[in-house]
Amino acid sequence: MPWLKRHAIPFALWTIVAAAPATAAEFRWLNSWDRTYPHITMMIEPYQKAVEAASKGSIKFTTSGPETVPSFEQLQPVAAGAFHFLNTHGAYHFGTTPLLAAIEAIGGTAEQRRSSGIFDLLDKQYQRYGLKIIAMPMGPDGGYQIVLRQPLTANGDLQGRKIRGNPTYANVLKLLGATNVTMPPGEIYTSLEKGVIDGFAFTSSGVIGTRFYEVSKYILRPAFGFGTLPILMNLASWNKLTDAEKKILLDEGVKTSERWMTDATKLIADEEKELVQKGLTIVQMNDAAKAKLRSAWSDGLWEIAGQKAKKEVDELRAFAKSKGLD
Repeated sequence: MPWLKRHAIPFALWTIVAAAPATAAEFRWLNSWDRTYPHITMMIEPYQKAVEAASKGSIKFTTSGPETVPSFEQLQPVAAGAFHFLNTHGAYHFGTTPLLAAIEAIGGTAEQRRSSGIFDLLDKQYQRYGLKIIAMPMGPDGGYQIVLRQPLTANGDLQGRKIRGNPTYANVLKLLGATNVTMPPGEIYTSLEKGVIDGFAFTSSGVIGTRFYEVSKYILRPAFGFGTLPILMNLASWNKLTDAEKKILLDEGVKTSERWMTDATKLIADEEKELVQKGLTIVQMNDAAKAKLRSAWSDGLWEIAGQKAKKEVDELRAFAKSKGLD
């Protein structure tokens, strides 16, 4: 079984182990997921190899994952310099700042989002936390889904069900009548197996690699939202790079982001077909929920993020509206 519990090394110990700065060729990279998640092998590892090749070895990476630092506790070690790079999701550090989660509330096409300058604004906001946004790979619309152990209620919703989520899913789950149960990805399999939860909200790819399909029966549609998988860097380490090294990191980030949109679109479609082949059934939420799904996702993200950091979120939302991304 893929989700055996592993003991993470406490952050305090890492500050001792990693106290000495890395050499120019040794940058410590932290992922919020292990290699069973397809974007690690399809996106992150190719990015790392491309950077190492383009820099002729002046930038190299040693990679750790959630077995070293739990997914929800990774932002601080990177901001403090114990690690230099982080691939994560904004929901995993929502308690520190909700901005990378809130960005998924915006509308528009992928090209409109990239060209609007909103990611530059987001970068400036993250630099306040000692972090630099290197790349913002985005998937297609329909990047999130809900997978279930049991069929829908007679009303076509999830009334009374306990669904694993995180703060970003809360409003969609509320729309469907479900209770949002927050837990790290590594606990999903066992919780489904034991009936602790009735399903899980998750990315629209990754269920195959994690084998969650073994303890699931239904895929709820439509899917919703577009996912982001940002690559962050410790700001102090970024500032020490040469201009040529900075350019390599950013240029390869753009290339990776462009490839990922295409790759993720195909990955989602292929995985849905494979899940059906493995015996899962696609079910549709009721029409009333479908009509409100987009606004429930977007409004819910802005609302919950605004409760955490009103000034920054209001600034981000106003900018999005000024660019027609609402």
